[in-house]
Amino acid sequence: MLRREVHTQPRDQRPSLKEIADRAVAEAERQAIRLALQATQGNKSEAARLLRVDYKTLHIKIKRYDLDARTFRA
Repeated sequence: MLRREVHTQPRDQRPSLKEIADRAVAEAERQAIRLALQATQGNKSEAARLLRVDYKTLHIKIKRYDLDARTFRA
């Protein structure tokens, strides 16, 4: 008996493995930044140290992921 797979999207519209991986990395990065901002009560300098990235890099990624450090302040 042949088994037929059911796909909801045509083959050319399904994301590639690279696209899936890129999305997963972006979501993990976004979550790590959110957790660091939460742990530091929105202090970006401390969050950058915690994540071991340059402050400017963190600032760029905060903008990219549309986060607002002020929402993490107590």
